[in-house]
Amino acid sequence: MTKAVRSNESQKLNSNQEKKKKKKKKLLLSRNYSLYTHRVLKEVIPNQGLTYKTTEIMNSMINNILERIAEEAGNLLCYKRHLTLGHQDIQMAVYRLLPDELAKHAVAFGTRAVTTYNDSK
Repeated sequence: MTKAVRSNESQKLNSNQEKKKKKKKKLLLSRNYSLYTHRVLKEVIPNQGLTYKTTEIMNSMINNILERIAEEAGNLLCYKRHLTLGHQDIQMAVYRLLPDELAKHAVAFGTRAVTTYNDSK
């Protein structure tokens, strides 16, 4: 009897551990940028808001673009036969993926963000 009870308890523990692992994987795979999109919106248009569905669309769009940039930067590394990813590789990937004016703004804002971060240290 005790062996059966112990085996049931161990199965419950294993299933709970598996559920926790799945939750962690889901949290890691889906990044949420709703706070940042809300902040940017308030800077641009102070008296406007976003619905939940709009926030989800923006999150998926941001994740998609970041995934594309990372993939393109990885392809550039393979093409150049380098092992380390540098800021030039990210900039080149952005220039290759985004249209002209948008790419210029993205690189300018990214450079400004990195310099302000480094200055704050």
